[in-house]
Amino acid sequence: MIVQFPKASIVIASFNNKIVLEKVLDAMLILDYPNEFEIIVVDDGSKDGTIKMLHNKFGKNKKIIIIEYGGNKGVCRARNEGIKLAKFPIVVNMDHDCIPSKTWLRDLLKGFENEKVGVVSSFGSFGGTSTAFRKEILDKVGGYDKRYFYYREDTDLTFKIMDQGWKYKVVKADYVHDHKEIAPKGKKQWIKYVWKRLHYHQNDVLLYKKHPKLAGKFLNVKLGFVVSPKSDFNVVVNRWAGSSKKLKLCSPRGLILIENKSPLHAFAIIFCGMVYVFAIKFFRLIGSIKFRKLLI
Repeated sequence: MIVQFPKASIVIASFNNKIVLEKVLDAMLILDYPNEFEIIVVDDGSKDGTIKMLHNKFGKNKKIIIIEYGGNKGVCRARNEGIKLAKFPIVVNMDHDCIPSKTWLRDLLKGFENEKVGVVSSFGSFGGTSTAFRKEILDKVGGYDKRYFYYREDTDLTFKIMDQGWKYKVVKADYVHDHKEIAPKGKKQWIKYVWKRLHYHQNDVLLYKKHPKLAGKFLNVKLGFVVSPKSDFNVVVNRWAGSSKKLKLCSPRGLILIENKSPLHAFAIIFCGMVYVFAIKFFRLIGSIKFRKLLI
C-alpha cells in the first residue's frame, strides 16, 4: 500500500524551557518527512530568555512560526492559539521537552491511513504529547477546553473527538522525553507540590461530567461516582499500567518521595499511599461542587 503523507502543522506550546526547546526544534528541522510541514511555537509567557533564543536562532527560518502569547495563560489556550494559525490538514501536538527521532513524523502520520481515524498518538493513553489530529475535527469540537488549564485536557480533547464517532489509534513513533522533574527543596515546597498534584484531580470530575461513558472506564469509576481506591493507590505507589511496578511513593512523572529500601520504608509507602488516596477523593469532592457532578 502506498501511504499518502499529508501536510502537517506541528504545534509546540512552551513555557520556561529554553535549552530543551532548542534541541526539539533542531531535531524538527531535520525530520525525514516526504511532504511539507510547519512548526508553530507558542511561547506562553516564558521568563528564561526563550523568546530571545527563538528569534536569534530560528527567527529567519520560514518553517518555524514564533508566537509570543504573553503572560502564562495555560497550555490549553496556548495550544488553541497554535491550532488557530495552523494552515495544514493535520495538526500535531508536541510538548516542548520531547525531542523527535528523524522518522517520528512519518511514523506518526502513517496512522491516518484509515479515513475513520481522527486522532493518532504515540504517547498512549488517550492523547498527550506526540498526538496528531485532523484539523477539521479540531475546528468542529473547539480545540482544548481552557477550563482544564493543565491536567486531563489531552484526554478530554481525544474523548470529544471519539464522541463524534472518530477512532483513536496508537502507533509507534519514537521521541526522547528530555524531562526530569526537579524535587522540591524544603518542607514548604514539598507541601506546595503535593497540594498542586492533589488540586489537579478536580479535573477528573470535569472529564467524567463531559464524558461519563469513556471517562468512567478510563478512571475506573464504580457505582457511578467512586473512582476505584485501588486505582488511585496504584498510581501513587508506582503500580499503574506502564510503570516499573517497583514499590515506591512517587508521582506519575517520576518524582520519588520514598524508595523501598527496607520493611519500614515499605510500611511508610503503603501508609502514605492510603492517606493520599483519601486526600485525592477529598479534592474530587471539591471538584464535584465546582463542576456540579459527583465523583470521589
